Amino acid sequence: MRGLLAVSNKLHSFEPRVGKAQLFFGVCYSLIVIISLVLALYVKLNDLGGEPYMQYFMAALFGLLALKSFYLYRRVQRLITEGVRTQADFVSCESVRGITIVRARTEVEGYGPIEFEQRLAGVRLADEIKRVLAERKQDKLPCLLIDAHSRHPRAMLTIATDHGRLKPESLNL
Repeated sequence: MRGLLAVSNKLHSFEPRVGKAQLFFGVCYSLIVIISLVLALYVKLNDLGGEPYMQYFMAALFGLLALKSFYLYRRVQRLITEGVRTQADFVSCESVRGITIVRARTEVEGYGPIEFEQRLAGVRLADEIKRVLAERKQDKLPCLLIDAHSRHPRAMLTIATDHGRLKPESLNL
């Protein structure tokens, strides 16, 4: 049962860093397209014995990959801007191998309750979050509900950190 619960937490979790990674890959793919086109121009102008079909193929292939990456980046950004700010019930917070995993649960209108998790870098972050919540006698966390009206809603906590240290004001509701 524990394994199934972990899978369901992951299914409803939203990770915005995927969008930033796609932006990075899109830039890299675009550079490869430029290099391929420059090589094709070099082969064409210096008459090296053939047409630069391979360079054209590489430019087209990496051009498609760049378009896909930029599309995914824009989609993630759109989902974040259209997200609904709400509150989630605090479930647990634990450190596992240098990563703090915070689990929370929120109610989605028309779908029911979803449980999700947020992974943050830092070991002592778990203790800081528990301490701040205990001091404030708070059992709710701020979250962002993504695609709330779709068949697969997701959520993410809006907890902010600075160099592995919690920003306590980010826990304000």
